Amino acid sequence: MKRILGLLAVVLTVNLAGCATPYQPVGATGGFVDKKIDEQTYHVQFSGNGYTPREKVNKYFMYRCAELTQQAGFKYFTIIPAAISGALPPADHLVSGSGFDPRMMRKVASTPVPIIIYGGGGDGAVRWSNNADIRMFNDDAVIKTRIIGWDAAEILDQLSPYVRSEGKTPADLPKSWVFEPGHDKMRAEDLLPTSPAKSVGS
Repeated sequence: MKRILGLLAVVLTVNLAGCATPYQPVGATGGFVDKKIDEQTYHVQFSGNGYTPREKVNKYFMYRCAELTQQAGFKYFTIIPAAISGALPPADHLVSGSGFDPRMMRKVASTPVPIIIYGGGGDGAVRWSNNADIRMFNDDAVIKTRIIGWDAAEILDQLSPYVRSEGKTPADLPKSWVFEPGHDKMRAEDLLPTSPAKSVGS
């Protein structure tokens, strides 16, 4: 009997090790965890295992942000620096795996969403993790400067097939919006410079 139980444990371990992290609360293979800071602000993190690509981790992270936003009764969210929200850094136990060493973690890239990679555990696998504070708001929000944000309903609608199929159904992350005092919201990409129009003669 002990031999059978041991064999089952080995099979289970192999199966867990060979699967990408699903969209789930944090567990043995990773997942999301969030902490309420105040009525409009949450700290959100999604950690993947060594089989979960960076793109999937990012989409799952954004999906969780959108889910929390709707659950809290808001329409939009923006990503804010932890120094503004007063949030504490995530605890080491949020990234799971055998032989975890926090010294192996490092931030890469300069993006609105902090991207963290982890190369520990003794297997050489890279583990991606997204981690940020979000501020949720509605159309009646008092906005004093230009901010970038996302529409929660758009994200949930567009990424839902991707999340339900665990990444097998392709889906693009919706573009962000710009919110500015005294103006209607507009797509952030509309503010990017473009090449000058060329005349027919040239």
